[in-house]
Amino acid sequence: MPDKHYTLGLSGLRSGFAVSLFEDESLLFAIEEDKLRRFKGVGIFESGMPESRAVASALAFAGGGSDSVERVVYTPPIDAESNRIAEDVSFLSGFLDRCHSIAVDIAVADHEAAQMAFAASVAPEANAVLMVGKTRIANGGSDGMGAIRAASHFDVVRIVERLSGFLGLAPGQIHHLENMALIGEPRFVDRVDEVIAAGVAAPVEALERALGKPRLRPGHKASSAYLDVAASIQAVLIQRIRGVVSSVIGGKAGYHLALCGGVFHSWSLNDALAAEFPDNRFSISFAPGNAGCAIGGPMALTGATIGNRPLPFLGPSYSREDVKAVLDNCKGRYEFHPQSEIMNTVCDALEQGKMVGWFGGRCEFGLRALGARSVFTNPANPYACDNLSSYLKKRPSYMSYGVVMREEAAPMPSPFMSRSTKLPEYFGDSPVRLQTVSRTSSPVIHQLLDYFGDRTGVPALLNTSLNYFDEPIACTPRDAVKTFFASGLDMLVMENFVLSKS
Repeated sequence: MPDKHYTLGLSGLRSGFAVSLFEDESLLFAIEEDKLRRFKGVGIFESGMPESRAVASALAFAGGGSDSVERVVYTPPIDAESNRIAEDVSFLSGFLDRCHSIAVDIAVADHEAAQMAFAASVAPEANAVLMVGKTRIANGGSDGMGAIRAASHFDVVRIVERLSGFLGLAPGQIHHLENMALIGEPRFVDRVDEVIAAGVAAPVEALERALGKPRLRPGHKASSAYLDVAASIQAVLIQRIRGVVSSVIGGKAGYHLALCGGVFHSWSLNDALAAEFPDNRFSISFAPGNAGCAIGGPMALTGATIGNRPLPFLGPSYSREDVKAVLDNCKGRYEFHPQSEIMNTVCDALEQGKMVGWFGGRCEFGLRALGARSVFTNPANPYACDNLSSYLKKRPSYMSYGVVMREEAAPMPSPFMSRSTKLPEYFGDSPVRLQTVSRTSSPVIHQLLDYFGDRTGVPALLNTSLNYFDEPIACTPRDAVKTFFASGLDMLVMENFVLSKS
């Protein structure tokens, strides 16, 4: 019999499948399927997959194999009805038994409770947790953070997601909305507000009638009017959620609120809340959306707590031997350097305006690249953002990028890139998403920033995810190498191995 006993947490069965692994009350591992499959947002329901690579990776990390899994906890989507949940559980039971030899009963966690339990674990000092989902809001107090104290219907987020179709955006591209909003004027707020208040079944058609304009087709360039619609939709979303937050805080000063729900991936929303409630504090986790339920589900259902607040580096890691084997198999030309030489080599490349892929340690869990699978470049290079957009991301010029700064040099804490800042010397009036790192949370990236800052006086690095356009973050060494050779990256650093194109 195995000495250790594990719980698997699962979420996003049909889209955005994510897996966590607990040993007793300790979170050991978490990863999304798409980072191992290279198809963004992939699920496993009716996919025909012979196995889940995320589940296989979790079992490999456990070391005890499938026999050591005592419990599986599945968290369904927020709007899933009982018949769909039953169908999902039946599929999961057969899939795990057939593909991974896991034959245990599957427990179902409440979506809201899962979201809130995870958010509370990342911000244990918070006074309360607020979840804003697609169709519901819920909040809980400090006396049992995963427990729901109050919940109500709230479909603003779902309608806004659908309204983004008016701008030619697919549901998975809602993050484009706030970037379009940055360069528009919110002159259609009243009409957008009316459509959202009506709660119509077909909001895009309602907005077409209200504005007298047709929806933008995918791939078509947005005129100023459509950018103004984006700004108006974003303004109404912020206004509505600001009202929800106000009702929870209730005029208190010094109140600390942990926020969860995919809508809080929006840094402009988070900035607006911080500006509206300057005497209060807000915390957002590294996975505030559905993926976080893979972690929060087991916590909510079993009452487990995490003693040390989790960091996002929960995925697979690869040894130098693993990386070297991939490089040799790919016939890649590379050099090996000690850590001090790596820092100087990378700083040389950054000073020359090059784009540097960075691969080290355990892969991040969540949508943001936070220094384990990143691309860095020098913000002092006036062409840096254009180069990233043209040669790596293949995305519109209005899309914002992130910067990483040392915690002690940053204007506010933002460890998971949930807020924005302005660096006018490099970006003018345009805001950039902010990630802050400390010597304890991310010592290697903190050291890189020390080296680069001492050499150049530049306090930040542009930081975006290590992936080619429209792909998930490259988690494995092979996928990182593919991204390097398929894109305009100039250098790739992988566990002290350096690949360069010049």
